[in-house]
Amino acid sequence: MSTISRPLAGPSLTFNLAELLGELRQEEGYRRSGRAARTLVKDERFRVVLMAVANEVMIGTQQADSPMTLQVVQGGLSYRDPGGEHEMREGDLLFFGPGQAEDIRATADSGLLLTLSATNDDFKLEGRANAGDSAS
Repeated sequence: MSTISRPLAGPSLTFNLAELLGELRQEEGYRRSGRAARTLVKDERFRVVLMAVANEVMIGTQQADSPMTLQVVQGGLSYRDPGGEHEMREGDLLFFGPGQAEDIRATADSGLLLTLSATNDDFKLEGRANAGDSAS
């Protein structure tokens, strides 16, 4: 994990997602595992994480103790929830509250934007790994 030398919070932050996805795809982690992520915003109760995921790479199951959104910026993904199996394409947005989306898998080389909004003390628990905390 690299040291973060960019602002993660402030009154206004702007990002070029296509450029950042290109950078993520050049990282060693992406070449090795087909996945790389970067935290764009990290505030007390709010996280935004950009993920680059190669075609057919399994992202896994996302536990949603708090509300989350997952937006397909590039490519596509599939996932399963209690309502069945679903496909998402570029421009689609998934919201899930308490519960889970399972078996999330890229169906093309993809760029995903994960937004997490904490409730209660979700981001303040010591030793708990959050998606936004592990990304650089």
